[in-house]
Amino acid sequence: EVLAVGPDGKRETHGMRKHYSVYSRRYRELSAGIVGQIVNELGSHPAVHSWQIDNEMGGRDFSAEAHTGFHAWLKQRYGTIENLNQTWGLEFWSQAYDRFDQIPMPTAAVGSIEVPERHHPSLIMAIARYNSAAWTSFIKLQCDIIRAKCAQPITTNMTAGFGHNWYQHNQLLDRVGFSIYADLDHYGWTLERLDRMRPEKLAPFWILETAPNWSGGGRQWNIHHSGEGVRAYTWLTTLVGGSMMLYWQWRSHWAGQEMQHGTCVTATGKWRPGKQAWQQVTAERAAQAAWLDAHPAPRADIGIVLSFEAAWGFSIDPITDDMKYGERWRNDHYLALVHNHIWRDIISPDVDISQYKVLLLPLLPIVPGTLRDQLGPWLRNGGRLLLGPLTGYRTAEWTTPVDRELAGLEDLIGAEVSTQFSAMWIENQINVDCGDGSTVRPIGFCDGYAPTTAKVLATYRGGYGDGAAAVIENQVGQGKVIALGCRVDAAVYSRLVKRLLDEAGIRPLAQGGDGKVIVTKRGDNALGIVNISEQPRTVTLPRAGRDRLTGKTVGPQIDLAPLAVLLIE
Repeated sequence: EVLAVGPDGKRETHGMRKHYSVYSRRYRELSAGIVGQIVNELGSHPAVHSWQIDNEMGGRDFSAEAHTGFHAWLKQRYGTIENLNQTWGLEFWSQAYDRFDQIPMPTAAVGSIEVPERHHPSLIMAIARYNSAAWTSFIKLQCDIIRAKCAQPITTNMTAGFGHNWYQHNQLLDRVGFSIYADLDHYGWTLERLDRMRPEKLAPFWILETAPNWSGGGRQWNIHHSGEGVRAYTWLTTLVGGSMMLYWQWRSHWAGQEMQHGTCVTATGKWRPGKQAWQQVTAERAAQAAWLDAHPAPRADIGIVLSFEAAWGFSIDPITDDMKYGERWRNDHYLALVHNHIWRDIISPDVDISQYKVLLLPLLPIVPGTLRDQLGPWLRNGGRLLLGPLTGYRTAEWTTPVDRELAGLEDLIGAEVSTQFSAMWIENQINVDCGDGSTVRPIGFCDGYAPTTAKVLATYRGGYGDGAAAVIENQVGQGKVIALGCRVDAAVYSRLVKRLLDEAGIRPLAQGGDGKVIVTKRGDNALGIVNISEQPRTVTLPRAGRDRLTGKTVGPQIDLAPLAVLLIE
């Protein structure tokens, strides 16, 4: 009775994990009973350090109970079926409903020759929000039971992907946690998750799972490649702002689906490979613990917005063949900061932006009202904003604004959108003239601007947008906004970011490293350095310093050994 139902109407079977339904009232009753019993038995035990509720939460349910809850959620949000029909524009394809209980819960399929046409995009967005809200309330149920009797901090472990809005979930928790199994060759993916966790709470984040050597519930792969990789990864999470690293798991289980998973000790009690590395990094962290506590990883001066709802939206309307939000956001925008050693925060669209000097809003179709309201005053007080590409062109209901293309952001960017066009399959016919003799090809969907007060930085040449502005810059009070009308290559994007950083007085932490050296900030006068490559790398700091791990004076230019770690003050 508590098992989830798939979109095909078939109920899950016992024996798999995540086979339950958080929409089930009976399941919630049973969960509350378990949590309450554990709290009563162990809540006052001196060995209880903290509480992790559940594990790697995720999943959907298409049961009758889930449908009923969805209809109630829609009624609460929209009031009347007439309002929902009008808000979503359901006269299109004769999709209007007479009653809330007629509304289905389809899966999101992108329309193509191979895949049948998807359901209405506003409906798909509503289902995603409803599902995320259900998990938020399930987390709250457990937190409330624990907090009623216990004072220890509460956490849980996120996983990669964008199935839920984890910003909302984490508001209920005391610590932000993650299970991270990205391998050494993809530590850039890991770094994105660390930079996202750090700004969410004043307290340090926790890594609640990573492999002590290899991973796999069947197929095995070496996550960190070697003991040196384990040490480098553990120090990376510490220097970016974490305070806990848990290796999954201690002793191998003798039965079940994960018998071959990497562990510290075998089922018979023998040490697994990596013991020397675990001992080394544990001793190093213990020796530096007081200093690290006194020199926490600070908030950054630049924030880059990551949006779960944007990920949902681009899965509904991907625009181009390669429009996977997580990859595009990371590779085209976030890594431009990392590779140039700019200390950065990854932030929610709903945060207070007043603490930031520079703000990047790439790939943000829905700009929430709370953020829109902040942008004008923040800019007038001296903020620097890089807006776009593909930002502001959808309403909160994933519809198109009907008055102005960007629903009022035009007043900030100092221009109207004069044309919108797709460059897909005709990229070779269009150039973006950057005004300095260089050109670049636009990618995907493009906005062309007609400036009112803005200065033109780049112009479309050829194709549908010929002559329209592709990049503009506008002064707003003491601040400035650059609007980017199309996807461009990393070099052009980095130049636009640097333009704003220079004006805001933000300097890189280092130079060089070929994108494989991660430089982190610890307070005002210390840096952490991790070479995430298995090859030597060279990095140059603003000035020399002392490595706390070895006691040696180093720099400004440092030749780093493979997987080297330095803590410099």
